[in-house]
Amino acid sequence: MGQTFKFKDGKFTESSSDEASVLFFHSLSSKDKQEYVERFNLPSDVFALDEIPSVAPRFEEIPHQDSDDSLVVVFSNVSNGNNDIPVEDRFETLTFILQNEQLFCFLQEDSVFDQNLIHHYKDKFDSIESVLVYAGILMYSNLYAELQQQKATIDELNEIAKSSSSGDTLRKVADTERNLVFLEHNIETLDETVTNLLDNDLFTSRLNNSALEYDLKWYNRQVIKLVHVYRDLLDSVSSLVSEFWGINAGGLPGENSDYGTIMVLILVLISTGSMTLFLKKKDYF
Repeated sequence: MGQTFKFKDGKFTESSSDEASVLFFHSLSSKDKQEYVERFNLPSDVFALDEIPSVAPRFEEIPHQDSDDSLVVVFSNVSNGNNDIPVEDRFETLTFILQNEQLFCFLQEDSVFDQNLIHHYKDKFDSIESVLVYAGILMYSNLYAELQQQKATIDELNEIAKSSSSGDTLRKVADTERNLVFLEHNIETLDETVTNLLDNDLFTSRLNNSALEYDLKWYNRQVIKLVHVYRDLLDSVSSLVSEFWGINAGGLPGENSDYGTIMVLILVLISTGSMTLFLKKKDYF
């Protein structure tokens, strides 16, 4: 178990689990998941897509006869840091369940998302619904930072592609394109999740904060625009590599050099010039 909190005198403070209104849980092993499902009467498939964070985001209403419907909201956060690690390996699934005036937050064992959430927004929390919305804003902030990191890589590749045809450049283009594919699909799925959440009248009435709703929608729109722009930019770099440096230098001297293509072109020009002089001496033209 992680930390547990409650609202007391308008402040978000730590509390015992018995009186907590916001509870963070870590270490989602198979055994833990089964225990949570039984303990909190959750849908048996609530953690089904945790192993595929890029498609895990979703919004679900669980009907109850004796109380308001429970809401299941699943986000995918991306941890920033070493850009050499593929994006798909830096995703983490965040599962939030709003049930009986309590918010349950299920995170991976090594996740620091809850610590960052509390550090940045603790003083702004005024309801359990606001905790969930600020979690979405933090998630989008991390996605924005990741997209900026990918943009820096694209800019670097654009400069390299103008003067190099090395295998390393081509591999880096492919790796960056793979990263953006994962980000794009994740962001599109998150768009559906956030839209459905904010279309829920009961949730927004309890949140009662139109400005906060707008902030979440704004972040959502921005990352959607950015990921599409950056995909287009990378496509232009890929075209540059294909059109201007697409000569096959495999097996030729200098194939691993940044100047391999230039060397091959110079050799072609020398060979062509030599053959022209030879044929001219033989009166072929």
